[in-house]
Amino acid sequence: MCGRLVITSSALEIAEHFDFASEEQSAVECTPHFNVAPTHQLLSLFESDGKRVLEPFHWGMQPLWNAQQDGRAPVINARAETITEKPMFRDRIVGGRCVVAVNGYYEWLTTHAAQQKIPYFISAQNMRLINMCALWHTRVIGETSVKEFAIITVAANEQLSAVHHRMPAIVDPINVDTWLKGSIADSVQLLQSWGGEPLQMHEVSTRVNAVRNNSPDNIAQVSTQVLPTLFD
Repeated sequence: MCGRLVITSSALEIAEHFDFASEEQSAVECTPHFNVAPTHQLLSLFESDGKRVLEPFHWGMQPLWNAQQDGRAPVINARAETITEKPMFRDRIVGGRCVVAVNGYYEWLTTHAAQQKIPYFISAQNMRLINMCALWHTRVIGETSVKEFAIITVAANEQLSAVHHRMPAIVDPINVDTWLKGSIADSVQLLQSWGGEPLQMHEVSTRVNAVRNNSPDNIAQVSTQVLPTLFD
């Protein structure tokens, strides 16, 4: 799964990443955040009336039939293998695709012996922006409408499977248009384990386990925190 993100790029840099020149598209403030959790807002790219739009969406979707804020946990990830079948997502693959650009994300390794949750930071070379495929909808709560999204996950590639069996569906910049407005068949075909330039991965401090900890120290590499087992 994908449950925490890192965004160090400014709103303007994210807009430029998506080839936006208009200041209007990058007017949303975006400050570096080293522990982005579900319910936070993230700039998301989508298509509207044949044009690209960049707006802040809430990370985490509630079913459209839930018109209340009842405290239930939002759905933050959608499995690529079932998005065309599950009622919550099957309509979204038709008219609710978006891309969320981040500088990295965290994944946790759990050892069976000690049940430790050891965090790893995963990013592209030089912290370049990564395009994550997502689905979104607008949910009406009373008189308020909220745009919400969930990040699509796929089976982890060989490199990342040592830490977790799932990873975000990452799309190459040249395929962003296909994901946003291509046919269902062509867009779903893009939801594959990442096979492009290898990502970087290193162990980081367990301080990231607490959402309140938000500093550049979160992504600093640390010595292994995995305790030895009887078999080591």
